[in-house]
Amino acid sequence: MLAISTQDWLLSFHVLAAVLWVGGSVMLTILGIMTIGLNDPVRLTQFAKQVSKLGGVYFPPLSLIVLGLGFGLVENGDLSYSLTWVQIAIAGWAASFVIGAGYLGPKAQKLAKLMETQPPESPEVQGLIRRILAVARIDGALLLFIVFDMVAKPWS
Repeated sequence: MLAISTQDWLLSFHVLAAVLWVGGSVMLTILGIMTIGLNDPVRLTQFAKQVSKLGGVYFPPLSLIVLGLGFGLVENGDLSYSLTWVQIAIAGWAASFVIGAGYLGPKAQKLAKLMETQPPESPEVQGLIRRILAVARIDGALLLFIVFDMVAKPWS
């Protein structure tokens, strides 16, 4: 029989969800950079379509799971919301949520509509894809910073 405390379960699933969320973001960022490097508008458009479909169903649930389990860790453990590293992590999560829901999601929808009427080579299509991927890189860097904050706790 496993002798794992509630706190250990919460932490394990919190870390697992964070690994999937952050790892997915970093991997898509790397693939996006590689795809841009191919200088092939059709491939870049195909990549953007795949990321758009995945992004809306993969990242939001993981983000919310990470947040919920994080709250569970604070509420059920020896942690406090007054800890600077906890506050930074929550602020980082909120910033990432705003980037995703306020920019990446709406721009992905706009891109999908644009791709229905314009060819992949269209400067408008290509420009929007590149802007979306640039903002996604910023979001990925933010997520990596949150991981650093949570693990190193440099502001404890």
